[in-house]
Amino acid sequence: MDSMKLTILCIIFLLIYNNSFAQNTTIINCDSIYKDKGITIKLVNFETEKDGYENEKNSILIINQKLNNKNLVLIKDSIFSSAQKIEFKDFNNDKVKDILVQNISDVRSNWTYNLYLYNPKTNNFKKVIGFEEIKNPSYNSKHNIIESHVVSGTNWAAFYKIKNFKVYDYNIEINDDGSSKSEKEYRKAIKKISETK
Repeated sequence: MDSMKLTILCIIFLLIYNNSFAQNTTIINCDSIYKDKGITIKLVNFETEKDGYENEKNSILIINQKLNNKNLVLIKDSIFSSAQKIEFKDFNNDKVKDILVQNISDVRSNWTYNLYLYNPKTNNFKKVIGFEEIKNPSYNSKHNIIESHVVSGTNWAAFYKIKNFKVYDYNIEINDDGSSKSEKEYRKAIKKISETK
């Protein structure tokens, strides 16, 4: 093999080797969300071949605060995130946005998330245990519950609450096909949840 072919093969090998170990990093400056708090989110993806099931991890989430020339790590967590997407929504009715980090997407594109609640009084975040099990979560501020609306062979909805930074399951599942029957089931479920509070 001549030296030109050997050089080309070495370059191809190095490119493949470097790409297989390349890290994908997302950095978000949160000044517009948490004003004057110096909070930055860094999501480092180190594995692209996993699917997120069986408690697999492929990313490191770091929530950092730089204030008065002091650098403090508020959260450092090993998680799974297939899309590396970060969202900000209020999930505990304190009118302050919390951090959602996408977890997995199933075959019907039902997404799950890791949730980190922000406490403005202590200026800290805390992870909600079990939140990553809820598909397509949305917060119902009127009833202070989390709703899951799942697309599957038969669409369905379920209801949850956050208690002591853990997910509480009301164990209520209803048909969610948009029919008048499912709307009646929804109202009945909300009434039952309201009575248990």
